[in-house]
Amino acid sequence: MFGPLNVLGSSIQERLTEESESKFPSSNTRYGSLTDKQFHVLSLRLRGFSQREIAHELKMSRASVSMIEGRARKKIEEAKQTLKMYGLIQTQHTVTIKPGVRLLEIPMLVLKEADRLEIHLRSNMVEILRLVKSRAGECLSSDGRTNKKIVLSFNERGRLSFKSHGKC
Repeated sequence: MFGPLNVLGSSIQERLTEESESKFPSSNTRYGSLTDKQFHVLSLRLRGFSQREIAHELKMSRASVSMIEGRARKKIEEAKQTLKMYGLIQTQHTVTIKPGVRLLEIPMLVLKEADRLEIHLRSNMVEILRLVKSRAGECLSSDGRTNKKIVLSFNERGRLSFKSHGKC
């Protein structure tokens, strides 16, 4: 496995070695989709070590460390996107706002539906208004009424999102 960095004092080296042995078990272990090397490089980078210092200790070029770090960060971003998509496909409850509804009535319609389902929304009235105005502003007429259908959704955990398909 990877050893402690030589740039450290001996007491810190010992501590890092102990941490490495407890946090980085056998080389067969994977950390999610990260390899041992990717996980180790990222953890050292997050502790403040430079790519040059890591490269020196691991006996590889700085470019290799950079490539390992870049691939690890890409995998993390992909995992974040996967989790985001997973959240969207969780059980969704929809509230359809028909044309002609006043903007100020929309939050109450959404909150009433959440109450009916016994789901506590994470959004309050003001946040719901902001969401509708920012995501469906073109669906609102000059008198503050909807001129097209608007669909909002929320999941079991109370996360509200704008779900209308296409342009208003």
